[in-house]
Amino acid sequence: MDERYHDQARELTERRTAEAVRAVRNRPIEAPLEVEGERVCLGCREPIAIARLNANPAAVRCIDCQTDHERRSK
Repeated sequence: MDERYHDQARELTERRTAEAVRAVRNRPIEAPLEVEGERVCLGCREPIAIARLNANPAAVRCIDCQTDHERRSK
């Protein structure tokens, strides 16, 4: 391939990376909800599974509510 294609690919990658970083920085930060010392889901208000919190300590929703939230956000 010639160098022009490599330059175009690099520019595209840099542009998409910058867009993704801006999107993350601009999203609202959601505070975790705790009831009696236990983290509960912002969606269904049920306790968030320990396995989920171990995998993602910043989780504010159970996996089902997070999946729904992401689907609606698209």
